[in-house]
Amino acid sequence: MKDSSFLWYDKPASVWTQALPIGNGTLGGMIYGKVKEETVSLNHDELWTGHPKNTIRPGSLEAFQKARALALDGKLRESQDIIESDFMSTWSQAYLPLGDLVLTFDGSDRKSDYIRTLDLDTAIASVSYRQGKRIMRRELFASHPDKVITVRLICENGKFDVTASLKCQLHHKVKSQSGLLVMSGEAPSEHNTNGQSDKQSYSKIDSERGMLFTCAVKADTDGKKHISGKGIEITGATAVTLYLTAETSFNGWQNNAFTNGKPHLEPCIERLSKEFDYEAVKSAHIADYRALYSRVELNIGSNNKDSIPTGKRLRNFKKDKNDIALYTLLFNFGRYLAISSSRPGSQPSTLQGIWNEKLCPPWHSNYTVNINTEMNYWPVLPCDMPEVNEPLIEMVRDLSVAGERTAKEMYGMHGFVAHHNVDIWRMTTPVGGCAVWAFWPMSPGWFCEHIFAHYEYTMDEKYLRETAYPIMKKSAEFYCDYLVEDKDGYLIAAPSTSPENNFVLKGSNCAVSQTTTMTMSIIRELFENCIKASDILGEDKEFAEILKDKLKHMLPFKIGKKGQLLEWYNEEKESEIHHRHCSMLYGLHPAHLITSDGTPELADACRRSLEIRGDDGTGWSLGWKINFWARLRDGNHALKLFDQQLRFKASTGMNYSHGGGTYENLFDAHPPFQIDGNFGAVSGVCEMLLDCFDGKIYLLPALPDKWSEGSVRGLLAKGNIKVDITWSGGKLTSYSLTGKGEAHIVYGGKETVHELDGNTFTVRL
Repeated sequence: MKDSSFLWYDKPASVWTQALPIGNGTLGGMIYGKVKEETVSLNHDELWTGHPKNTIRPGSLEAFQKARALALDGKLRESQDIIESDFMSTWSQAYLPLGDLVLTFDGSDRKSDYIRTLDLDTAIASVSYRQGKRIMRRELFASHPDKVITVRLICENGKFDVTASLKCQLHHKVKSQSGLLVMSGEAPSEHNTNGQSDKQSYSKIDSERGMLFTCAVKADTDGKKHISGKGIEITGATAVTLYLTAETSFNGWQNNAFTNGKPHLEPCIERLSKEFDYEAVKSAHIADYRALYSRVELNIGSNNKDSIPTGKRLRNFKKDKNDIALYTLLFNFGRYLAISSSRPGSQPSTLQGIWNEKLCPPWHSNYTVNINTEMNYWPVLPCDMPEVNEPLIEMVRDLSVAGERTAKEMYGMHGFVAHHNVDIWRMTTPVGGCAVWAFWPMSPGWFCEHIFAHYEYTMDEKYLRETAYPIMKKSAEFYCDYLVEDKDGYLIAAPSTSPENNFVLKGSNCAVSQTTTMTMSIIRELFENCIKASDILGEDKEFAEILKDKLKHMLPFKIGKKGQLLEWYNEEKESEIHHRHCSMLYGLHPAHLITSDGTPELADACRRSLEIRGDDGTGWSLGWKINFWARLRDGNHALKLFDQQLRFKASTGMNYSHGGGTYENLFDAHPPFQIDGNFGAVSGVCEMLLDCFDGKIYLLPALPDKWSEGSVRGLLAKGNIKVDITWSGGKLTSYSLTGKGEAHIVYGGKETVHELDGNTFTVRL
């Protein structure tokens, strides 16, 4: 159905959050669809500021030891002061825009019958309109097999002239070379000059210079062609096909990309030197994309809104929720973004995926790893796209090496550590500024949740033995050292913060506590998963016994006077009751430490915490709350949060005080744009339809009343079991399972066990 797989608009984009995204994991483009002068904003996933450097602050180990002693003594303000004055480091580097492909056409801006689209079934964007007798058509897509962005321009009932040029905000030059339009440039060497975040500079010292890059364009046409530094000028054409590719000199996080970079010009020229067959390139692109996208299909009905432009549907939804396919459209769009921004061999998706137009993007468009990067990857395993998870796994592998020195020199501990910001250079130290965001050495533990889940979904024991478990063990070693006895004899991780949140201490805000619920939840889950991995692999039993002993002595969850799950070590006065982070609920989601059936009292405390926090929030916060309510088996409340995430938001900069929503192009509005909310929503849909933990698969655990009729095909459950579900009248009518081994299916409180042999097994109720 087009209303759940097709974005369309009846006018060009005037701002970036109206443009349509394409991507192949490495190359990204944003398409405005303008008539006289079209712009395709370009990105390359490796193009960042900076170079490898040591960011460990001298004297930080002594500062940490003092801060820990103060926190354990209850002197929290003094502990925070030491951390902020003597422990913090510098800011991360920034993800950069590559430039713009500008297409300047003959004629005017006048047009009729205008339409621009993004087909989620083919990952192809298009633009078409009339100018007098001429019918102008464009097709654009980012091919993963051919590593190019392809732009096809067609004119019916006439001919046209067009000039393709390249623009860039970085240091660059454009010239004609080897029959191509070639732009070569250099990225800034520093994004935080003199300690000032967002102040870029270019060094003249080779060892400090930024990475180099090349972008090249080839044009095939039946018209006349002339190439110069100004662009590719084409006249009298009925058809033009542009192939654009790009490379950087980035050669791994440990290598200087200027002095020891990989080739970047030669691969572009070689790639574009071959003869392209447009239809073959297009067919290969569609087949490659559909191999991932088509694994899952959701159908919850339609109100036949496909004749209404997408932006108008989104605006209408505020007053009229009678557009059920809009949920499916956002679900499909999120899967499209995941495939487009993360592929094997690429970098992981940043705060903005791979799409960024600004030299100084919000929060550097980095990897914010206290929720946002993790949320980017929540839906990829349930949606049966383990390949899309690979860039995240590779980054965690890098961090497990880069973070060893940080653990040793800043904490005096074994293993590895990273904090709340990471960049392409695998920075693992805390950034500057306030402890409330910067002092958070918990990201490795959270990442280990992802890499162990990858095993649970794929059942790849070789991966568990060679990749996941060694990283998990190294992370657990750090937290073993981090744990210390409190005044009551419990093991706690001290000192600690709850991401980006404060409590009130003697009349003013304080972030540092003896420990926090999220910190302890992450460590508990990691230790339990390490024990599971040791048992599966039949190795490292001695280390597993150490973890089991520590688990027995770790601080348990605490419930406060209002019936809520406590966030900090003690019950503290909330500084911001409706804060966007709900970090204390990590044990509910993404972990399964707290469940409605297994720990009902703690589940009720989570529910109470959510009620106190409220239902509003930034875009990604709303996405997380969808997942929370689904885990609490309240599909109607989860859908209420989904409705709020579908609130239309105009492009209003960084004002997120009035809550998040969705931009006209369906990007998540924090605001500003952050892609994590898109992925949080997809994950929330999966959670409403299927949950799996402790060897059981729960079908329709949080189905909203509004979704009374529907089906989903291809969801992946832990155990590498593919699941199809059909329901009617809000009740399960059939399910199919494909996998091997025992499948414990739970529905309506009843558990049924099936023995699977690799073939599809179907049950009809």
